[in-house]
Amino acid sequence: MHEVFANLHILGAVSAYLTAFLIFTQRVGSPRHRIIGIGYAVAMLTTALSGFGIYTWGHLSVFHIFSIITFLTISRGWYAIYQFRKTNDRKHLANHYFNMAYSFMGLNLAALGQTMRFFTFEGMMHYITVITTIYLVAYLVANRLIQGVFFRRFAHWFAANPAE
Repeated sequence: MHEVFANLHILGAVSAYLTAFLIFTQRVGSPRHRIIGIGYAVAMLTTALSGFGIYTWGHLSVFHIFSIITFLTISRGWYAIYQFRKTNDRKHLANHYFNMAYSFMGLNLAALGQTMRFFTFEGMMHYITVITTIYLVAYLVANRLIQGVFFRRFAHWFAANPAE
């Protein structure tokens, strides 16, 4: 059974990567963006939910916490689109963008963590120091990119001055 969860987890993560890169090639809000976005969300939810069957078999671990964060982030991104369609308030689009972008950042951090398994360390403290440093740098770089893309592509939608 453990192997089924592991295979679902890998399939979900690879699918999430593929759909994420496809989303970047589409015009925001287009029908293709929406369809591919649904594929991305389903792949991320598959990855997150299958993660509960891996590693510690029911005992809470850091991986379960990351799965919960992913589940919440994707859910909030979907809910933001629902709210936008209901109210036509563009602040919900910003919420959608940030939730989806940070879920992709989480996917990349998880990939970095899995890559670290192939290296040898001089003990647990060495591993924790290296992984924490890599995560911090990756987070700072990714956060800068996410913020930069937002302000270049979307900020004018939200920063419009009211008519005087």
